[in-house]
Amino acid sequence: MQRSSSPDPIDRAPGESAADSMADSATDARAIPKRLPLLVLLAALLLTALVWQDTRQRVAAEAEGRFALRVEELHRRFENQIQAYVQVTRSAAALFTAYPEVKRAEWNRFVDGLHLAERFPAVTAVAFARVIDQWTGPELVTEARMDGLRGFRIWPDTAGPMRLVTLYAAPVNDRTLRTLGYDLLAEPVRRAAAEQARDSGEPTVVRVVGPRLDEGEPSSPSFLVFQAVYRDGQRPATQEQRRVAFAGLVMTPIQVAPLAESVFGRMGDVAATVFEGQGDFPLYRSRPEASDRPLLTASRDLALVNRVWSVQYESRSSFEEGLDHWKPTLVLATGLSLSLLLSTLLWALAATRHRALVIAGRITASLRRRETELDLLFNQAPLGIALIGPDARITDCNPAFARTVGVARDGLIGTDTRLRAPDPAVIAAIDSAIAGESVRLEVDRLLLAGGRHSHFSLHLQPVSTPGDPPFVMAFVEDIGDKRRAEQHVHYLAHYDPLTGLPNRVLLFDRIAQAAREARRDGARVAVLFIDLDRFKIINDSLGHSFGDEVLRSVARRLHGAMRPSDTVGRLGGDEFLIVVPNIETPGVAAAVAEKVMGQLAAPFTIGGRNFVVSPSIGISLFPDDAEDAEGLIRCADIAMYNAKDAGRNAYRFVTREMGARSRERLDLEAALRRALQNRELFLVYQPQLRISDDLVVGVEALLRWRHPDAGLIMPNRFLPVAEETGLIQAIGDWVLDEVCAQIRRWRDQIGLTVPVAVNVSAQQFRDGQLPAKVAAALDRSGLQGWELEIEVTEGTLIDDIPSAIATLRALKQRGCLIALDDFGTGYSSLSYLHRFPIDKLKIDRSFIHDLEQDGTGDSIPRAIVGLGRSLGLSVVAEGVETEAQLQLLRSLKCESFQGYLFSRPVLAEELEPILALRATHGRHHTPVTEAAERESV
Repeated sequence: MQRSSSPDPIDRAPGESAADSMADSATDARAIPKRLPLLVLLAALLLTALVWQDTRQRVAAEAEGRFALRVEELHRRFENQIQAYVQVTRSAAALFTAYPEVKRAEWNRFVDGLHLAERFPAVTAVAFARVIDQWTGPELVTEARMDGLRGFRIWPDTAGPMRLVTLYAAPVNDRTLRTLGYDLLAEPVRRAAAEQARDSGEPTVVRVVGPRLDEGEPSSPSFLVFQAVYRDGQRPATQEQRRVAFAGLVMTPIQVAPLAESVFGRMGDVAATVFEGQGDFPLYRSRPEASDRPLLTASRDLALVNRVWSVQYESRSSFEEGLDHWKPTLVLATGLSLSLLLSTLLWALAATRHRALVIAGRITASLRRRETELDLLFNQAPLGIALIGPDARITDCNPAFARTVGVARDGLIGTDTRLRAPDPAVIAAIDSAIAGESVRLEVDRLLLAGGRHSHFSLHLQPVSTPGDPPFVMAFVEDIGDKRRAEQHVHYLAHYDPLTGLPNRVLLFDRIAQAAREARRDGARVAVLFIDLDRFKIINDSLGHSFGDEVLRSVARRLHGAMRPSDTVGRLGGDEFLIVVPNIETPGVAAAVAEKVMGQLAAPFTIGGRNFVVSPSIGISLFPDDAEDAEGLIRCADIAMYNAKDAGRNAYRFVTREMGARSRERLDLEAALRRALQNRELFLVYQPQLRISDDLVVGVEALLRWRHPDAGLIMPNRFLPVAEETGLIQAIGDWVLDEVCAQIRRWRDQIGLTVPVAVNVSAQQFRDGQLPAKVAAALDRSGLQGWELEIEVTEGTLIDDIPSAIATLRALKQRGCLIALDDFGTGYSSLSYLHRFPIDKLKIDRSFIHDLEQDGTGDSIPRAIVGLGRSLGLSVVAEGVETEAQLQLLRSLKCESFQGYLFSRPVLAEELEPILALRATHGRHHTPVTEAAERESV
């Protein structure tokens, strides 16, 4: 390193000695007039008085400035805290912008995610109030009660035709539940604030009066923040448009005390009192201090959305203790002392040289300490540093440089870097740095010959100081670990960690690259979508670790069978993808598929087990079927499912018909989801009659869908889609509630005393919640259990007999009737039939259709009727359409029937006259003609 000697801090004339200097000082001191010390003392006292007065003024000004800064800091924090709390309301309102149809459960999850108790302790709840009128009010009550709020009502009853009703309030507790249903427009102050929020589209603040979201807690000053929500989640541009699109309000009650306490509560140096406007009664006051006599006060106004608060600040003793009140006293004392000492200094000039020598010694020690610090920094720095002279030789280096390069430090000093650097780029960089240019580069090899291999970052900085020769500082860092980490991250982003095959991201890139080459060369690209048949059985029976080993074995076989130009990847689970570029005909893709099937046909041996895994393969071609990666994979996926439907262990090319069926199913699924939202589903009812006297003994509820474009859609078309997508749960819950409500209406209006049957799906029956849902639906409508009949199929019960028995017994404990639907088409095993607590068997319509055939057409209905009679079960025949069928059933002693012979499934209001007539008079039926039925439906 470049080092320079320190100059002598004492300038002395040639030949002058310390004794001579002291002698001259003594002579000068004797030459001072006797009155000079007195004059100097008076001048010093006057100067002390001036400095003391100036210090007092400065301390006072500093105190006021510090207090003003402290007040501004606290006021800004208080204002930011308020804005953060107001932002809670904005954020809740923004939820409706992203999802206009927010449900209660989604609202509760959103508010719970805010963690109000930890982050916003002054906010007791976040609520949403919806705009309704006298027509939509009952629907809102019904919706809330269907959400589980059985006691929900709109209050107070004195409100006008237009209401703003609190619908959601979270977190859910006893306090927030008591506020649900409250009409905000019933109270003038809140009405005015709500209208202001509606018209402006901005938050509005109002003091809490009347019912509060924190009702029941000790009374404390608080306020409500309103934020308007508009339909479709958009904020209209004009006030008139906002009034028309106004959908509701998000409101947040905020208690002033916790809000202010979060800012001022921990501040012991400044007290704060918050007033609303210029009011006399404070909303909040810091805890008083018994001995407080404020020295400094300040007042600041705070804009709280549409209101103005005033905050009064007062200094406390702890703040005043931090002020420099001691400075004037110190200045005065110091000035007096210096004034007295100054007179003696005139006789102490001889000691000046000694004092100067002491100062010079301190300066020298400081310079030496500085040099030591620089030396420690150079030698202990973790970054490699070397000094390179103009001749490209290393003049010095620190230990970190020697460790990074991999050569001993003694072997580096004096080394010619031009000769030892194996990379020409390093040599060129050194020459450029010596010429005065700063250079940065990375080297992926040896930095110096004989050193270590790694990846280095090199920075060469030329240094030039006046009077010294220029040199270059070289900074070296080993970034090999960083590069390896980046490569590992790249691998994880593009390869499957289980099999080591390319993942979805890399597969999309390979398909796009192959498509570009095929478009250029006029060739094709094949995409093979491979799904392992019944792989779930392996996972469920042998465990996921065993399944992972199977996937790795399959990956090895697939990868080993393909050409180097082909790409084998894993999409996830048991789904693999093969990209075959540059093919001429579809036959090449078929040959690849057959090769895959042949590779997987040989048994696998894993963990001492031998088994065979077969694939179902779907094939799509570029550009025949699609022109992008996503479209090709989707088409191959469709063809794969077609291969599974064909019996598995096969391959299929995608066809237009497959795509059309897939799109039709997706369209049907989307339409069904809209149907649930738009209430396009409805129920029809078909009566069940006793054969002996034609009395109505029951009614079955049946589901229908009236599509706005396609018209009436029957259940056999849309219920399978609902089962696959999970929509059947929501549909089933709606049907159950609707049927119970209809039973209650019939009981109140026509005195209906027969059970109404409702079909439940396999998913409804197996999720374990059916008994609770049935009980809740009965309770909501005030029904007894026998008024509802649950119909299930044989296949639903046989899958899990113990669980089915438990569910049926729970339904029976509630008093519900159980009917076994489509009896005879499933298992019909007597070994389990007697174990189920059922009340009724329903003969499937296919057997009724065969009744009029000669031979054994009545054998199965006869056996079912006899079985029901022996087990003490009621038997109902479905699909009776002719008098001949009815007479045959009468001869078989079948108990009851339903079908077109008496009535088609009709709407509830069309069935009411028939139910009322049959329940009252029990008259014989007159068969309804098909034309008349068509008109009624």
